[in-house]
Amino acid sequence: MKHARTCVLLAACYGFQRAAAAGDDHHDHAHDHGDHGSFEWAGIFETPESNYLWTAQKVDGSYVDPSMKIVALPATTLTQQGLSDLEAQGKEAMELTCTQVQAGGTITPANNTCYDLQFQATAWQSLFNVDASAVSGIAFFTAHVPTEFEATAHYLKDSIGTDIEPLGELPVKAEEETPMDAGPFAAAFLVNLVTFIGVLLMFGPLRRMMEKPVFSAMLFAFAAGALLACAFFLLLFESTHLIAVGWKTEVDIVWRWGAMILAGMVVPPVVETIISLLTLTRGQGESPPAEDAKQEAETGPELEGLDSAQKFRAKARLLGAVMIGDFFHNLCDGFFIGAAFQVCGNAFGWSVATGTILHELPQELADFVILTGPVVSMSSLKALAFNFLSGLSVLLGCLIIYLTKVDDSLVGLILAFGGGVYLHVGATDCLPKMYDPKLTLGQRICAFLSFAVGAVCIGLILIGHEHCIAEGGAHDHGSGHDGHAH
Repeated sequence: MKHARTCVLLAACYGFQRAAAAGDDHHDHAHDHGDHGSFEWAGIFETPESNYLWTAQKVDGSYVDPSMKIVALPATTLTQQGLSDLEAQGKEAMELTCTQVQAGGTITPANNTCYDLQFQATAWQSLFNVDASAVSGIAFFTAHVPTEFEATAHYLKDSIGTDIEPLGELPVKAEEETPMDAGPFAAAFLVNLVTFIGVLLMFGPLRRMMEKPVFSAMLFAFAAGALLACAFFLLLFESTHLIAVGWKTEVDIVWRWGAMILAGMVVPPVVETIISLLTLTRGQGESPPAEDAKQEAETGPELEGLDSAQKFRAKARLLGAVMIGDFFHNLCDGFFIGAAFQVCGNAFGWSVATGTILHELPQELADFVILTGPVVSMSSLKALAFNFLSGLSVLLGCLIIYLTKVDDSLVGLILAFGGGVYLHVGATDCLPKMYDPKLTLGQRICAFLSFAVGAVCIGLILIGHEHCIAEGGAHDHGSGHDGHAH
């Protein structure tokens, strides 16, 4: 039985889809402010630091307007509702006589105060200091959507250049429905098709070859190379960047990253132990766990000494262990594939799917041998059907990820967990096959070369591979500045 993997509870909102404000036609500067009176946009921000930088840049060679009115109100309730509560006060301040602030000047949050930012015509961008030393939050009300003035940089940054995103905006952006991406489901379906690899073993010569230690060692070594390469080259590396979206300090990032990897390595054997306990034979005498029955199934046990009841219990125990283990194994594969596609884009998603398919090949062959072996004695067609049905959980895992719109940091945790799982399966389930005492030195060298081929197959994916966060460009931060990959 392959090691089962547990599910990560997914509960987070992915955020509202950003409106492409920068693409609106503002050339005549006749903005329709609708029900929001004298301002076109408002946003509320948490400002724990003392100084921030407001940026306005030329787009297509010129500023959208040579100046912009802005109001900065101190805010304590840093939510969408908190911004709505300040809307009336923001409207009144926008109608006041505004103090002109030249590029390089300072915006200080204050009630009943309006500023008129004067952009430097001879410079490609104009910068303004924001003094937040006396406030914990700021609600900005502006005569333009600030993303109209974005060319290469976000409109609000902290002292070290990190983009600061609003916790709420006016007008409230309606949530847009995005079409379902078929990529993760196509990848999951291909993973599930691997369950039919057992068809090859319906031919006598191939089955006899599979039962040889050298063939099994080479196959599992190949899977180990693919799994470990996928963990180190893709999952573990990319997860660090995604976790950093939710937490900023190094300590917060590292302990979460490390804890999820360790959980991924520890949880599979824990779950397998639970499954074994649930499938123990209940009756007189000592009851061997499902793993022992699996070993017996692979080596061809002598069952003549068992009565019909004992044979039935052994069959039920082994069949339940394999099916339940496969279900959770493939379910979590679906989680990893879905998360990779959702945040990192199609290229990264297919990379993870490739690693999954390569390690599924030998495991599905082993499952087929067990199900059609002397203990379970299942027909080849029935074994293929059972394998396929348990493998459908990979599609379920993808669907759960799609319906539960997870944020970047949670996807990072899932990928780190997946990396831990792949480390465990590759290092403890697959790699030890290379050290079978029945292998000759030459056969071990062949197994090692098979390991290298598996690793190289995944390593080749790195050619042209870009940073996960930059690739998809689909991380919604709720600010409407499309085109910036944060």
